[in-house]
Amino acid sequence: MSSRRRWILSVSGGVLAALPWWGLPVAVLLICFVPLLFVEDDIQAGREPVISLLPFAFIFFFLWNLVVCWWLARIHFLGGISVVILNSIVMSIVFMLYSLIKRKTAGGVAVFVILWTGFEFLHYRGDLSWPWLSLGNGLAGNIRLIQWYEFTGTTGGSLWILLVNVLLFTVIRRSSWKFRTRADYILAAILVLIVVLPVVISVTIFNSYSLNGHPGKVKNISENSERTGFLILQPGLDPYRDKYDDISNSQRLDHLFSLIEDNIEDGTRYIVSPETAVDSIWITDPGDELSNRIYRFLEQYPASGLVLGATAFSSVPRKGKTFTTRCDEKGNYYDIHNSAIFFYDKDRMQVYHKHYLANGVEQIPFQSVFRFLRRLSLDLGGVSGSLKRGEGPQVFTSPLPDSLIFASLICFESAYGEYAARMVNKGAEILIVISNDGWFKNTGAYRQHLRFSQIRAIENRRSVVRAANTGVSAHISQAGEIIDRIGWWEEGALPVNVDRNEKITFFTLYGDFTGRIALFFSLLLVLNLSVRFILKAPTWK
Repeated sequence: MSSRRRWILSVSGGVLAALPWWGLPVAVLLICFVPLLFVEDDIQAGREPVISLLPFAFIFFFLWNLVVCWWLARIHFLGGISVVILNSIVMSIVFMLYSLIKRKTAGGVAVFVILWTGFEFLHYRGDLSWPWLSLGNGLAGNIRLIQWYEFTGTTGGSLWILLVNVLLFTVIRRSSWKFRTRADYILAAILVLIVVLPVVISVTIFNSYSLNGHPGKVKNISENSERTGFLILQPGLDPYRDKYDDISNSQRLDHLFSLIEDNIEDGTRYIVSPETAVDSIWITDPGDELSNRIYRFLEQYPASGLVLGATAFSSVPRKGKTFTTRCDEKGNYYDIHNSAIFFYDKDRMQVYHKHYLANGVEQIPFQSVFRFLRRLSLDLGGVSGSLKRGEGPQVFTSPLPDSLIFASLICFESAYGEYAARMVNKGAEILIVISNDGWFKNTGAYRQHLRFSQIRAIENRRSVVRAANTGVSAHISQAGEIIDRIGWWEEGALPVNVDRNEKITFFTLYGDFTGRIALFFSLLLVLNLSVRFILKAPTWK
């Protein structure tokens, strides 16, 4: 194979991998790795060193990352390009590790399936966590095909994509041989079965969840299921201008009150605002002016509570300060959180602090070790620098007569399937997602972000109430369908009736078991390679 052909295959594969994130048919993902697998196979067949694979692997993963996440560079060029390049390097290393292990074991292309699935499991964890490009997310463009995520989560989708790719590669490669055997036809039949069976299962599940063709009216929910009234607020403020410069904090609160007054209904029990709808609420100060204004407003609606996205401040004792703690002019210590606050009674307040913070804006990776990194934080309006990380998943227990238990995911947290499942395991009957997608600008990335909420609905069979500052705000059924929405960059409020569910799915109960199994075998493969390297000749040839 010529060098030119290798470049063509690597470039075309990288572009193909990215296209489903922008609305092209998700079936493209079932073939996207085949070109790169042929490049790797050709390099191995030519007995070229593994390092020869690096430029081709890097261009594949660089184009995949760039085409999907180019919007990061529009927000902040240096920061966005850094994320794309760093992620591409990490992915290239994983692929080269596959090639190295494949040369020294009898695992063949199965090694790629195991290593990549284990890598995705790790990519949900740590300070450099970036699950946006997990392969299973790419299938969310057609939720009818991923209903089986209630058993496997997104990693099951990734595994399906990888299996189809390696089987297709193997079938094509074997078909070029002069003689075909019965095994070739069996392998082709297995490929067809693996492609078709999950689709059939998924469509069957989806149809059983849709009653008389009306999305969201779910059949197999608990017998005691009820519908709860929500009011979703979308103020439509520009986070780069209106939100922090032209409109004061008090004016933003007035704007929310106006949306509520104009749209609240008799059956509304819970009002949901977007992420950081207001700033500087002191949750440790009973006399906080903004909090008291909210309580006075809610006295008009004693049957309703407000879930408010806010930048929350909390006092910190001197002995309790950490690397995120700040000090004011008077020498008082405090922390800043990205929070969801449930207001319902003047004497009681429930607060959840965001756990998965956005790298570069809300936290700097490894800043707890390298304090000087604080200076690298990006200012996208509002509070910049590392915020105080929340302790983990929690739920809100409503004191209202319906006794609803719900949980709130804040912005990028909606990309973390196991995290949402832990909230549901704590009793959440409905999931709320609050976000400020205006910082994506009009790049289309907000549509990708919306799909994460649809996946969380399917995995846990929970209705999702999504409030986004500039859209898309939506009511999502337990089957992942968008029932009602407010469009991108529109101002408005959406009253909806939402189904509750108490049943637990297999994924909710057991989490990402697929990723854990893959990680276990990945470690065994790496350990085997390490032993071979130590006991035998160097393995880089």
